[in-house]
Amino acid sequence: MRVKAIGSVFLVLCFAISSYAQEVLELTLAEAVNIALRENLSMAEERILFKVREAEIKIKEGEFDPALKFELNKYFERSQSATTFISGEERGFTYDISFGGKIKTGTTYELKLSGAKTEVSETPFLLLNPYYSSELVLSVTQPLLKGFGKSIQESNLQVAKNNLKIAALGIEHRAMDIIARTAGAYWDLYFSKSNLDVAELSLELAENLLNEVKAKIDAGELAPVEIYKAEAEVAIREEQVLRAKKALSDAEDALRVVMNLNDWQKKIVPVDVPPEPDEIPALETLLGIAFENRRDYKQAFKEYKNKKILRKFYENQKLPELNIVASVGLNGLNGNYGDALDRTASGNYYSWQFGLSLNIPLGNRIAAGNYLRAKYDEEMAEVKIKALRQRITFQVREALRALRLAQDSVKAAEKTRIASEKRLKAEQERFRLGMATLNDVLRFQEDYAKALSAEERAIAEFAKAEVNLKKAIGTLSAQSEILHY
Repeated sequence: MRVKAIGSVFLVLCFAISSYAQEVLELTLAEAVNIALRENLSMAEERILFKVREAEIKIKEGEFDPALKFELNKYFERSQSATTFISGEERGFTYDISFGGKIKTGTTYELKLSGAKTEVSETPFLLLNPYYSSELVLSVTQPLLKGFGKSIQESNLQVAKNNLKIAALGIEHRAMDIIARTAGAYWDLYFSKSNLDVAELSLELAENLLNEVKAKIDAGELAPVEIYKAEAEVAIREEQVLRAKKALSDAEDALRVVMNLNDWQKKIVPVDVPPEPDEIPALETLLGIAFENRRDYKQAFKEYKNKKILRKFYENQKLPELNIVASVGLNGLNGNYGDALDRTASGNYYSWQFGLSLNIPLGNRIAAGNYLRAKYDEEMAEVKIKALRQRITFQVREALRALRLAQDSVKAAEKTRIASEKRLKAEQERFRLGMATLNDVLRFQEDYAKALSAEERAIAEFAKAEVNLKKAIGTLSAQSEILHY
């Protein structure tokens, strides 16, 4: 009984291992793409860069955040009068509460409430000792040349916002590369599976022919030596099946690598079939789509816009600093703090100031150098756009030619396969009637298998060419339908 129990457990384990080994993962192209996008490490880097660009926007927006400031000081001073040479002491404390910042026009502002307590010893001339003072002052500075205007003040912020858009486009551009690689590996796997089916069909044809040869030898219709040709061909095609199985496993692993899939045990089975060749849009239409949708083209324009913003900013920085400076304030003084505040609030004691400040840098080589560098950077960005436009035109034209060639190849391969199939059937019938040799039938079987494989290869290459054209015109995305325009 124990031996039987052990044997039963062994059979169960063998069955479990066999079932696990045969576990398959059926994938559509869209599912394969989603896995690749989710697991790809380079996409993670692009997403992190996007978060960095978001943080940079917060930093630049923070330049216009107001600030609230508090200061409290206690002081003591012992000194000698310059007129009487009598020494004296002064002590007290001061405080400042200020609220200020900069707005997007370049205007800086500060509202400050100041107060102090002052006590002087050995001074009979003061009516109030100690005395309290308070002051409320609003100060405003407005640049008129350097730093003037909202567009200048927001230059760095606009650059940061454009960088965020560039990062988002970078994510989409990287996604297109991953989609294209995944689709290419997927259709390679499709072809490898179809090629294995063709190899197995070819082996089946050879085995059927071997049986037929044996029957003819038994009937005396063929010489016994013919059996060796048929058996040798079966052995050759068995080897071809083994090679096709290896190629299928290699294609599965290639797709796993693209998807960053760590499960090496499951057999991957592609369930989608390549699209049927359809009418291909004209070159002018495709170029228009490309210039509208290519993410790298949009990135180049955003970068050019950044260079233009910075060139205007540094051009402004060459100007002298001419600022309007203005302030208005209220003040009060008394023997206690509350009365000092009351006098400040009364409005009877006030001050104001209005003026201009001018700062002219001599030489100004730093600003001039920054401007020239920004100017040349803008020119370089414009040249890059023109070069990229040429490269996109070339890529679209090349992808379009490849797709048209692949479409014609599918049609030609289909015709060849149909003709090969008809010739094989005719030759098989002639062999049964004794009008054809074994070599003739084997040759036509081989031609038919090659034609089948070539047709499957042409179909897979057409699917890959269509993906490459979509990539060239910028219409690949994780959300859009991959198989159709």
